[in-house]
Amino acid sequence: MVAGQELPEGYECVLHGAHSSVFIDLRAKKKLMKRPVTEDQRAQLDNLVTRYANGGPTALPSNKFNGSEGWFPSDRAPNKIRLEAFKPWKLRAYGFCREFNGRPTFFITGIDPSKKQDHARPEILQSAGAEAVRINNILNK
Repeated sequence: MVAGQELPEGYECVLHGAHSSVFIDLRAKKKLMKRPVTEDQRAQLDNLVTRYANGGPTALPSNKFNGSEGWFPSDRAPNKIRLEAFKPWKLRAYGFCREFNGRPTFFITGIDPSKKQDHARPEILQSAGAEAVRINNILNK
């Protein structure tokens, strides 16, 4: 990793905490601001992001963070990314963690604004995974 890397275009900082930083894709952020996402869901996500940024994934209850939503592009690919998710009530914020500018950093790459079933919606998961791979490849240059 190169010190002082620039943030990929289309991303902004959510929080720099004691443990890590969290950035979000602006398209995902836009989904958070629209219906059906409620103010309560946004507040829950903010709380989870704050706890993660200050203490890492172990600071979150297992029912509010999934550290293994799958590998993208596949579990056998050489530069695979493990997708993870913050889990406020009926909302999922998908992304991945990697080192960025010398510290652990979580990149939110996709949002499922109305998760109603037990399993992730494949099209949203696939899109978030593809974006995670794209961003990781940019950061590896």
